[in-house]
Formats: sequence, C-alpha cells, structure tokens
Amino acid sequence: MNKNKMEKSIRKICYLALFCAIAIILSYIETLIPFYVGIPGAKIGLANVVSLTLLLCFGFKEALVVTLLRIMIVAMVFTNFYMFLYSLVGGILSLLMMLLFKKTRLFSNIIVSMIGGIFHNVGQLLVAMYFFSSTVFMYYLPYLLIFGILSGIGIGILSEIIYTKIGQRIIKMK
Repeated sequence: MNKNKMEKSIRKICYLALFCAIAIILSYIETLIPFYVGIPGAKIGLANVVSLTLLLCFGFKEALVVTLLRIMIVAMVFTNFYMFLYSLVGGILSLLMMLLFKKTRLFSNIIVSMIGGIFHNVGQLLVAMYFFSSTVFMYYLPYLLIFGILSGIGIGILSEIIYTKIGQRIIKMK
C-alpha cells in the first residue's frame, strides 16, 4: 500500500471513530433529557444524525459499522439486552430503508431521514410484537409514524447542516 492510500485509510478510520464517539455521546445525552410523549420508548434519536451523515458522506458500509458499534456500546453501558434488540432491529431497518430511498435520487436528504425515522419505529414495533406475541402494539403505529416523521425532519435538518459544512471535505478525502 502506498503512503497516500495509507494516509487516506488512517484518516477514514479516525473520522469513523470520531463519529462513533459522537453517536455514543448523543445517545447518552438523550438518556438525560426527560422526554415523554405518552408513547413507551419514543425518543428523538439524536444519534441517528451520525448514521445519516455517515450514509451521505461515506456510504452504507461505514454507516452500518458505526451504527452497530454505537448500538452495542450503548447497550452494554446504558441499557439492557431488550433495548439492544429494539435498537438493533430499528437501526438496521432504518439504515436499509434510507439507503434504498437515497439510491433512487428522487428524495431529499430530509425525506430520506423521515423514512429512517418511520422505519426505525416500525422495526422496534415488530420486535415488541414478536416478544409479546401480540399485535396489540399496532395501536401505537399511527403515533409512531407521526413521531418518526417529526423526529426524521429534525434529524434530517441537522444532518443536512453537518453534511453541507463538512461533507465535501470528507468526500474529497476518499
């Protein structure tokens, strides 16, 4: 490997580690915010700013790796196994759907983020229905869709600002 490629690889690893640390910190900060909207488990999802920003700047593979690392670390330090599974399924489904909508090039990054917010909630709802062997949780779906759209808009706006500020610098580095 030549020196230039090695420098780019090291720089990429540093960026990914930095984004991972930011996502973990955002997850922790979110646990400190007393936020209750009447829907069990509903959160803003601040750490998803990192997932979307990575998807825009680097691509799916890097966003997936950082998302999985964040979910595992946060689960080990701040939550439990069940929250790990909710986050894991929601996070993976969210990323896959954002990738699908991003690849079409028909939707803005904010719409892509809204899709991510919606499918994160859908993934968590599917986990709850599986664990409790009940479809009663489907009654939460309309509220979760609205909440996913609203949080997706906020996350999308933040990600768009970050992408505008640093995205081109990161893309040039690749």
